[in-house]
Amino acid sequence: MSIPSDDVIKKELLQLIASQSEKRILASVAYEKLAEFHPELTHQELTEKFQNSVSHWANRVQFARLHLVNEGLLYKQDADPSASRGYWKITPKGEISASKATGSILSLEEQISADLNSQLHEENFEEGGKKAKLVSYYERNSALRVAAIKIHGTTCKACGFNFFKTYGEIGMNYIEVHHIVPISNFIEVTSVNPKTDLVVLCSNCHRMVHRNKENPLSIEQLQKLLKGQ
Repeated sequence: MSIPSDDVIKKELLQLIASQSEKRILASVAYEKLAEFHPELTHQELTEKFQNSVSHWANRVQFARLHLVNEGLLYKQDADPSASRGYWKITPKGEISASKATGSILSLEEQISADLNSQLHEENFEEGGKKAKLVSYYERNSALRVAAIKIHGTTCKACGFNFFKTYGEIGMNYIEVHHIVPISNFIEVTSVNPKTDLVVLCSNCHRMVHRNKENPLSIEQLQKLLKGQ
């Protein structure tokens, strides 16, 4: 299963509620917001009933919420006027715990923007010429990356590698986005459909696809190489 650990969900849930102006959140909204942090979750995990009740995902979030209540970080239902049925409310102790927690919860858009900024600091490249500008435009377009990841998830389409499953929280929401049609073939800015023109790949597979810059591999060719064909 791609559902994160209870500790990860507890931390995210606590910080999510702490970030709300009224320090509370509707349970239905919490499930949805937390799921946005984990595009690797499958449709089955998000929707399939668990023991004839809520989905697998909602069940795990409920357990995380129960643990936080038992630790005094969230109010029990109706223990506070604003912790009425359907709302999850953080306690003062919970707010202190959330403020001390390392790291912060970022939306998918914010995480991708941060990844791109980190990449810019790591790489040395020159702008100039129409081709270079097009490459920069597409490779740094965070909106395209967000759309592609929301559609295709964060598991490599060639080898099945998932950064979150391997590295834990630090790998959350990370994957590289590959243009099926090489950007070098574009003469000018072109409309890109993230569903059909983009695909997600791990770093290794992405590098191998582009190993021969003049003749990049297709995803099907790469998959055959991985299978030894």
